[in-house]
This record gives sequence, structure tokens and C-alpha cells, in this order.
Amino acid sequence: MIVMRAALTVMLTLPREVLAANSEAGHAESTLFSSGLLAQMTLGLLLVLALAVGLSWLLRRYALPRDGLIRVIGGLPLGARERLLLVEVDEVRLLIGITAHQIQALHVFTASTAKPVDAPIFQVTPLAPSPEPLHDPPPS
Repeated sequence: MIVMRAALTVMLTLPREVLAANSEAGHAESTLFSSGLLAQMTLGLLLVLALAVGLSWLLRRYALPRDGLIRVIGGLPLGARERLLLVEVDEVRLLIGITAHQIQALHVFTASTAKPVDAPIFQVTPLAPSPEPLHDPPPS
């Protein structure tokens, strides 16, 4: 909001300076192309371009729907243009291989064999103390 207000102020200040110049044509031309006004126009243009790029990035990043029917569970890059993707579509997981020229389903995991995303891959259980030592005691 602050950036938009600053951009609006810059754009509204520019015509006032040109209109406030003397009515002589030569003096108006020198005011129009003075270094201060040219710098102000350049900064205004850069500000508008930066605002457009920033807003487009924000829209792509946050405004797109994320809970659709297709979810990407994970990916693994295999090379410069090759990678594996694990995709979930309607409770079915697909392992997909992607190259520069082709996309191919490598394996289909049915709903019964697919593990939940939050489940750990392995479980760590503490070792029970053994009655006999694992190594010999040092000689005394």
C-alpha cells in the first residue's frame, strides 16, 4: 500500500511541475527536459515496473488455488532435464518420469497401498538393555 501511494504521488506531481512552468515555449521545453524532471520520470517508470513485477510474483505465489484434485507429493531431479515426480490424483499416487521430450507414468500406487503423507518412513524403538556386556571390560 505504501509503494502504491508513493507511485501515485510521483505520477501526480509530474504534471503539476510542467504546468507550473512559465508560459514561454522555450522555458517550458527546458523545464520538461531538465535533469531533475528526467530523473523523476525515470524513477517513476522504474517504480511502476518494479511494482508490476512484484505483484505478478505475489499473484503466482499466493493467489493460485493450492487444494485442487492433483497434488505433487514430491520430486527428485535426476539430471539437467530429467526428474521423477510423485503425484496424487483422487487418492491414487502416480510415479511419473519427466524428460525433455516425454512424460511417462512409471508406477501406479492404488489407494490401499499408499501411505499417508504424515506417516514416518521408519520408526525408532529404544534398545532393551542386554544382560551381558557388548564388549570385554578393560584389564585391571
